[in-house]
Amino acid sequence: MESAILSYLGRCPGPYLRQLAKELSAPMGTLNYYLFKLIRDGLVYRLGSRPRYFPSEIEEERGWAIYLLREGPRALAEAQPLICGRRLCPHVRDLLLYSIEAYPCLRRDIVDNFIVLISML
Repeated sequence: MESAILSYLGRCPGPYLRQLAKELSAPMGTLNYYLFKLIRDGLVYRLGSRPRYFPSEIEEERGWAIYLLREGPRALAEAQPLICGRRLCPHVRDLLLYSIEAYPCLRRDIVDNFIVLISML
């Protein structure tokens, strides 16, 4: 189970627990156990008040960029490492673009968040 979790997080970082359980067809209790173990061993970390999981190979700043990309505007308050004054730091653009290119699974989240933003106009 640990290798399946790490493999999925390597392909598509930042899923919720339920999303990960659905993708791996794993019971929540079993998945919780192995995620706790992987976090304890330093192979996985989680970010945000609505926890999303990331492999330790992804540095935390990039993890926050992916978290922001997946959560959309509601995550701005939590993504403090990416904030410079009242705006996103200039290098965040490159982090986001790299993440979108490296992980095709994130493209759906971009579309969903764009629709939310447009509906707020």
